[in-house]
Amino acid sequence: MKKFVAILLTLMLVLGVSGALAADAESVVIKKSYKLVGAGSSPAETFTLEQTGSRVLDGDATAAAPALGAITGATFDAGAATSEGVTKPITVNLPEYDRVGIYEYTLKEVKGNTAGVGYYDAAMKLVVTVVNGKNGLERVAAVHTELAQGADKSDTFGNTYSAGTLTVKKTVTGNLGDKNKEFDFTVTFAAPEGKDWTPAIEAPDGATLVDGEGVAYTFKLKHDAMATFGNLPADVTYTVTETPVDGYTTTISNDGKGTIGAGLNEVTFTNHKHGEIPTGVTTENLPYVLLIGFVVLAGAALLIKRKAHNN
Repeated sequence: MKKFVAILLTLMLVLGVSGALAADAESVVIKKSYKLVGAGSSPAETFTLEQTGSRVLDGDATAAAPALGAITGATFDAGAATSEGVTKPITVNLPEYDRVGIYEYTLKEVKGNTAGVGYYDAAMKLVVTVVNGKNGLERVAAVHTELAQGADKSDTFGNTYSAGTLTVKKTVTGNLGDKNKEFDFTVTFAAPEGKDWTPAIEAPDGATLVDGEGVAYTFKLKHDAMATFGNLPADVTYTVTETPVDGYTTTISNDGKGTIGAGLNEVTFTNHKHGEIPTGVTTENLPYVLLIGFVVLAGAALLIKRKAHNN
């Protein structure tokens, strides 16, 4: 019997069925990983599986595969995900079998609605082979992904949390642009449609949280300054507006609107103010102009007097 089980395990590995493998098993452990993509801190999350199908691969064709037992979840605390990924187990309890055979189960991840979290889409296959053992029926179980022919198979199924930052930049141009002036801004964030989001935004110094639709902050920027908001889940939308200032024309990259992607997201506001420099008589050269005018008038008067004397 032990020789048969060893041969069976070897065949499973050759066929690409790897991972949680146990003889006479009461349960199977599936590895669930949680990986951070971009910059941020992952929300707390529990990943669970459900049985979506089953069939008898070898055995009594008229018999149905008994339903799997309880399936535990893999619970991760807030901030647990890392760039390398952290792994926790999910335990699938096996049912009792009353006859030998090979039973295949299809598992799918129960998708949540947490903003920024990527859920596992592919099906997972759990194969249980029931054989006659020394003390009765024995269960040999293996789990693997359902991948394309020739692809590597694994017993670890990954989830991600993708987050990014939003940086708002200010530039002032023009001969009358005041580079020491602070301009007023408002940024509003909103969760993706159908997604749950408990904001844990890393706001810059000087930003003030205000009431309104979504999550909104007000802040000030002057020339060559920037404000960066961090830990924004991927697919969160943003809108940045600036309070208009008389005399300035404003150019905004991306219209100040967009969707957060993993990594750095930027919006630049350029305020321009230009004025014509006055020429001609000014208060600075007026005394010289008056002096020249007086000299001209005095000279003209002297010429008129001489002409009158000669006549």
